[in-house]
Amino acid sequence: MLPCNVYHNENHEVNQMKYLTLRNGWYIYNRRVPNCYKEFDTRQRIRIALNTKCEKVAMKQLLIVNDEVENYWKLLVKEQETHSIDKYKRLVTTAKQLGFTYVPSSKLTEIPWEDFLSRFLSLKNHIHQKELVQAIAGTDDQRQLPLSEALERFWRYSKPLLITKTPNQQRIWKNSRKKAVNNFIKQVGDKNIFEITNLDMIALRDWWLERVQTDNIKPDTVNKDFTHLKGILETVNTHEQLDMDIDVIFKNIYLKEDNVSTRLPFETDFIINELLNENNLKGIEDEAKYILYAMAETGARPIELLNLYGDDIFLNEDIPHIHIRPRKGYSLKTKDSQRKIPLVGYALKAFRKYPNGFSRYRDKSSQFSHYINAFLLENKLRPTLDHTLYSLRHSFQDRLTEHEIPDRIQCQLMGHSFKAKGRIAYGKGASLKHLCEVMRRIKLLNNNC
Repeated sequence: MLPCNVYHNENHEVNQMKYLTLRNGWYIYNRRVPNCYKEFDTRQRIRIALNTKCEKVAMKQLLIVNDEVENYWKLLVKEQETHSIDKYKRLVTTAKQLGFTYVPSSKLTEIPWEDFLSRFLSLKNHIHQKELVQAIAGTDDQRQLPLSEALERFWRYSKPLLITKTPNQQRIWKNSRKKAVNNFIKQVGDKNIFEITNLDMIALRDWWLERVQTDNIKPDTVNKDFTHLKGILETVNTHEQLDMDIDVIFKNIYLKEDNVSTRLPFETDFIINELLNENNLKGIEDEAKYILYAMAETGARPIELLNLYGDDIFLNEDIPHIHIRPRKGYSLKTKDSQRKIPLVGYALKAFRKYPNGFSRYRDKSSQFSHYINAFLLENKLRPTLDHTLYSLRHSFQDRLTEHEIPDRIQCQLMGHSFKAKGRIAYGKGASLKHLCEVMRRIKLLNNNC
């Protein structure tokens, strides 16, 4: 369905001549309702007597009436109302009786200053008469359209696309778009679409990047989600003439296969001197800061750290450590994810501060990741958009590799399957003491294990 065009060029008068009809010597405004407004105005044609036999006068009347009709259609779309002849007549007639042409409030800044001033002077003694105010000053034009409501409008505008699809194809087509919207709402919120920014899409992208790494999701799956979101906003933007810059919102959002297959780790020097520098973390929520410390030093997944309780944290043992394990209502990614990690450096500092775990973000890993990634971005602590919170896990893996730690121990600390390396895992693996020696070799903060 094509958008309706409102003429605002030097051919304005010429383009509207086709709406002028002569009947029995009298001129009439005669216009077919455009397809994009038929859902809100079910009339086939709009016919309004111009009450003149003079073509020159009729042309002047035509321009006024056509503006009134088009403004009325836009109002119907904005308020999601169907045509009501009574309401339309009241608004237009009231405005005419007071010597004005009806315009919506969003267009008041475009009218001549003299007209603008006259309108508001005329309201001086009628400020409490709602309909009179609407007729002269236009209806309330605050743009409020939550994404969830935009999706409902998208269904209506997309009906022509579904005609050739089977019921099952329609179901699949709709579900993929519902999923895209739900993902956005869960991570960012049901925002007014006029307030959605590129930063919101980056936050959603960060969440997806973590899932790409942890759940082996393909970049194409992520990109389809963004394509669906963009399509929804573009469709509503086009049909309702909202003047949104959709391309800016989705700028540099789509994933590239080579960017995802190997996540960019933070360099060790950057982690120590910039990322975990107290001066750079001013303003961060306290618990979030210490989770960042713990992840940088242990390489554990955010969700694993956030689901630790006091009985999973052993600070009074000969070797302080955490035990990542499943519990009722919480399962690990794989059975190999269950493991013990000795606490050294920043991690030991973090769990001494929070010996019972991080209750503020418990079972809220997406919320935490969103908050941290946004904080790092705003404070210029992400060298590129491909560096995220999850990059710390890759940095930990790199430190293990740089220190030539055996694969078996690397897998044990990372929570990976050693069998995936093509090896059979005999025995129990490295002891906690041995693991502590390894952690001391690669730690970031120089304190005791």
